[in-house]
Amino acid sequence: MRDTLKPDRTPPIDGDDRLTRLVEDRRARFAAVQHAGGDQDAVYRFPVMAALVPVATNRGGEVAYPGDPMCLYSALISTILRSVERRASGLPAVPHVDDVYPDWGLYPDAHYRLAESGPRTGLIVDNPTTDGKVFDPRIWDEAARDLFVEQLRTLRPKVVMLSAVSAAHRYALEMAELAKEHVPDCLVVLGGRHADETVRVDRGSGLVQLSWSSTVEVVRDGRADGDVDFVVAGDGAPLLDLLMRAIGLVAEPGFGPTDVDRVMDALRLIGERHEDLAGVGRVVGFGRDVVIQPVEGRALSRSELPSPYDAFSVRARFGVFDRAGSSIHGSRTGHMMTLDSCPFKCTFCSESSAVKGTPTRFAITETQEVAARVQRLVDWGAEAVFFDDPVFWGGNWTAITAFCRDLLAQADQPCAGHLPGDPEHRSLRDLEWGAQLTVDVVLNRARWAEVGAGLDLMREAGCSYVYIGIESMAEPVMKHVKKNLLRRNPEPWVGKVREALEKIRSHGIRVGSSVLFGLDGEDRTTMEETIEQIGRLIDDDLLIMASPNILTYHPGTSVSEEHGQDKLDYHSRKENRPPYTYFEEAYPEVVSKLLAEDDIWYIHETAAKRWGTVRNSAAEGAGVAD
Repeated sequence: MRDTLKPDRTPPIDGDDRLTRLVEDRRARFAAVQHAGGDQDAVYRFPVMAALVPVATNRGGEVAYPGDPMCLYSALISTILRSVERRASGLPAVPHVDDVYPDWGLYPDAHYRLAESGPRTGLIVDNPTTDGKVFDPRIWDEAARDLFVEQLRTLRPKVVMLSAVSAAHRYALEMAELAKEHVPDCLVVLGGRHADETVRVDRGSGLVQLSWSSTVEVVRDGRADGDVDFVVAGDGAPLLDLLMRAIGLVAEPGFGPTDVDRVMDALRLIGERHEDLAGVGRVVGFGRDVVIQPVEGRALSRSELPSPYDAFSVRARFGVFDRAGSSIHGSRTGHMMTLDSCPFKCTFCSESSAVKGTPTRFAITETQEVAARVQRLVDWGAEAVFFDDPVFWGGNWTAITAFCRDLLAQADQPCAGHLPGDPEHRSLRDLEWGAQLTVDVVLNRARWAEVGAGLDLMREAGCSYVYIGIESMAEPVMKHVKKNLLRRNPEPWVGKVREALEKIRSHGIRVGSSVLFGLDGEDRTTMEETIEQIGRLIDDDLLIMASPNILTYHPGTSVSEEHGQDKLDYHSRKENRPPYTYFEEAYPEVVSKLLAEDDIWYIHETAAKRWGTVRNSAAEGAGVAD
């Protein structure tokens, strides 16, 4: 493992600095192959391609779970911003680190943004925008493989970037293999939630920990071929930007090979000379040896990062929002986050701060900036917005209240668009939005009046939907779950859930929920109890949607450790099958060891019968459909 990469405040020595020499030599090489006439800058751009790796393998009886598109969008935004700015400014007068840069295209204009929604179609090369650089097949089947290969052969990218949740990792490995087969000299970069969960740093010792399920270990012990060149884990946007700059520093003109070890060396050189190095995480390079380069730059707040939608069209349709009436599939929905990890520490959750660490977040004083970003989403075609925060504003009612007031004020402030060619502001008056809360955030007895006033403000500002994780309605199960329970005055969980839902509904906001089966204490009796109690909430019009889920083990969660699941198979090539396909992320061998396959069939069939049409896709319920 390399030493931790931190900024070196020592200025380069002109003429004798290694980085300076690399930059000057590269300028000379590329200048020698510039074409006469035409776009003189084109030779300095190299083609790139990003892909959201799908989870599902067929279209029959599957829960529609697209992975995590916002994770990919967020990771790409810094390298895209640098590329667009570099293209606009032209080649610097003197040799510069950013002379050679990835060709992300141009930001979409207003016409494109308003016209483009739904899944992408067509070849990337037919679309010159930053939005057109993403391959997003949704289903990994033969048709998707053929289209992926066609795009590879046509575009011939120098870098292929893959973003995968754990359930998609097996297909990411297959996509990496296809990339190397059809574009042998390309570099494959793998990131996303699976990388974050499996390449981590021990908080006590500071040493990098690699899960058995990690890409690094899977390749190192021969369970998969070595088709991945880099893994990025941690703060995706600044780390990927740093890696892309390093690739540009050592890349040769044209489509020839790029040496991984030279890239890792260049990454270190750039990082050491960067006076304001940003990002915390790890970059892994698979060169002659596996090199893990820790990066300990400045932690960024969410306000310092561009909005992911600066570069991408609002494509989601979310069925729970239908006020706009523009589609039978629901309103066109943008996604936002005020923080990316949960302040609570549920045993099963991969978004918990116990797994992800300190969240990247907006400060509670930055509610006005968040309201302005919501306005831009509406300008770009969003009819609804869902806040994917694990808990909206971290459950801080002061911030929630301030945000709602700022959103209401924003509706009366017309001004020019954010990017060139943007339209004037569209009205926020018809916007509806949703967010995720917890039972105990709603039942905050110490701030009871403030919670009520906050819910009223949420509704007035356009909130029509709140999503809550109920998990189980059986006390023997909930006593094992480290949710944000008020243990000083313990109350029966079933009563608390009902009270929280009644409170939200009394303020004119609809509620959806997730229900999780397979936690400690689960048996047929508790399954039956949970399904029936949720049915009663539906009968009483307290829930408009309920999503059944099966506990799926994620690397790094405490329940995985407690259940002895330290070797999770997220790499073997296989297609999923019922009853697992009826649940988000569920695959044989990675679901709760407390559930037999007959139990999973029972949950699927009994919940469908008792909950009726209120049962819905877990993906849609959580607002992640894109």
